[in-house]
Amino acid sequence: MSVMSVRVNDDKKKLLKVIASAEGKTISGIVEELIESYIDKNKNKIIKFTRNDEQNELMKLSEKTFSEEWDNEEDEIYNEL
Repeated sequence: MSVMSVRVNDDKKKLLKVIASAEGKTISGIVEELIESYIDKNKNKIIKFTRNDEQNELMKLSEKTFSEEWDNEEDEIYNEL
């Protein structure tokens, strides 16, 4: 397990400590729950980014073909228009 350092306002830290104690939890436990909740809430963004990466890779595959098809001597005349 990794260690993460987080800066928190002193008053908020004290309140968090009191709440954690009242709930029988540790501050680390609460932070871990919050992180898990945030990840669950936002993991669909990772799927979206992955799909975008896949689309970008597909575009790269066709890039060479399109550049050869559109950039040729026969079509040079259109560059001057």
